[in-house]
Amino acid sequence: MRSAALAALVCASLVGPFPWRAAPAAAAQPQSASLETELEKARQFLQQHDYFNALKGYQRANQLAGGRSADAFLGMALAAQGMKVYKNALDFAQSAVDLAAGTPPLLARAHKVKGQVFAATGDPKSAESELRAALVVDPDSNIADLHYELALALLAQHRDDEAMAELRKEIEIRPHGTTAEEAQALIANPRRGRERYAPAFSFVSSDGQAISLDTLRGRVVLLDFWASWCGPCVRALPSVKKVQKDHAREPFVVVGISRDMEERAWRSFVDKNGMAWPQYFDRTGQLARLFDVKAIPTYVLLDGEGIERMRVQGTGFHDSRDLTAEIDKQLKLLAPSRP
Repeated sequence: MRSAALAALVCASLVGPFPWRAAPAAAAQPQSASLETELEKARQFLQQHDYFNALKGYQRANQLAGGRSADAFLGMALAAQGMKVYKNALDFAQSAVDLAAGTPPLLARAHKVKGQVFAATGDPKSAESELRAALVVDPDSNIADLHYELALALLAQHRDDEAMAELRKEIEIRPHGTTAEEAQALIANPRRGRERYAPAFSFVSSDGQAISLDTLRGRVVLLDFWASWCGPCVRALPSVKKVQKDHAREPFVVVGISRDMEERAWRSFVDKNGMAWPQYFDRTGQLARLFDVKAIPTYVLLDGEGIERMRVQGTGFHDSRDLTAEIDKQLKLLAPSRP
């Protein structure tokens, strides 16, 4: 329902009263109070990650501006980026670039969004080009994380030495910035910029074990996001039990992360079904959000270094032969490194 509405909304922007690809403005014009009010409403939706309403709000603002608001186009780009509608995000960002020529901070942000979208769609060379364009406009890097984002694009191209220089610049400019810690981690291990490392996490399981990414290192890990009320999860349980039993003597562990709504129902189901591997009641959904789990069951397979090697979403373990094969593959790859 929401995706159909989004498609209609984007189509409306194509045929609405403002052009899809705006021509550069001759000069920046003062914004009316009503336009600024609409922009502020849209910004609030964007901050709340309500991208759909943010997009609508920015489109209304752009209509008030006669289809020539660089701020509105940038906001639309950010909203579309949040919804992962990347082609539209690029078009909106380009319109912001076309209109923001006389406003360096806005122009730099528009180039940055384009760079991020190109990176997300697997085009690091184009991402590098846009991020360098942002730095030309903003040589003092007043826009946060430009050097960090550029480093990621360079790492994706295996240009590690250049990437290290950009990461050090980012840390020098913002030693306590939001990306400073990750920048340090990338300097220590450039592979993090090319591999999908699992996010750091920790919790205490139902049997009192302290479980974290560090304690699991050196083992192949199957994170099982499930719930006792989930039909496919229940049907898959015998297969999960079997794979856990088959690899009981190997460096392999299943970790169950429950999305049950009631702790009593979760504990009762685990006890009744003899689920003898680490279990965690994800009461607030924090772990599910950390791993960007959108549906259950979801199985996330990590190798011995904590790199995500496979993800299966919305189907039972018993339906995924590829996942079983990948577990065996990762265990074989891990074997030579063990003493």
